[in-house]
Amino acid sequence: MIKRRLKICTSIGIRNINMLNEKIEEAFNLGSDLVEIRTDYLSQIDFSLTKEAIKNYMDRCILTCRAKSEGGEFKGSEEERQEVLLNLSKLKPAYIDIELSLAQSKPKILNSIKSSGASMILSWHDFEDTPSIQFLKSTLDKAKPLGEIVKIVTMAKDFSDNISILNLYKNSKPNRLIAFCMGEKGQISRILCPIFGSPFTYASLPGLSTAPAQIM
Repeated sequence: MIKRRLKICTSIGIRNINMLNEKIEEAFNLGSDLVEIRTDYLSQIDFSLTKEAIKNYMDRCILTCRAKSEGGEFKGSEEERQEVLLNLSKLKPAYIDIELSLAQSKPKILNSIKSSGASMILSWHDFEDTPSIQFLKSTLDKAKPLGEIVKIVTMAKDFSDNISILNLYKNSKPNRLIAFCMGEKGQISRILCPIFGSPFTYASLPGLSTAPAQIM
């Protein structure tokens, strides 16, 4: 028996920043518990407009600007992207999501974002495959000390990849790990991950998927 209500975070990736408030409200009206704002999708990043759009939902917002190497759409340089993340943290959302690789290579950026008061989600993605459970455990161990939540997302090539990714929850405290598989063969892990200990799972608005086979 499921003893707690499963929480959903709706990932919002749109080009027009003027539609951001509308899409956030749509997500919450549909029953979302949190929203993830993918600022890397925006054709223009305006921090004052972003702050205005999320002001009523600050405690339920995840802000990120995903790197191209991990499925992001940001058109600028890596230095510009890092500056965006620093500015997003100043808006004081509930969470800032940054890549594990960035946290490891730029500890000053990690510490600056932490000083904003937002909780940290450390993300690691593999859009090609699901590595061995030993590799996944090693990645989890590297990320644990750096943030409140670790997010590990891989591509499912086979149903057994779901078993590998869900086994990771044995190595984490409840609500400290988000781990699931992308792709059609990985959808079951998106549904099951909150039962195993994830604080929430991810979905998208109709027609606005931000990851392969994301649930709408």
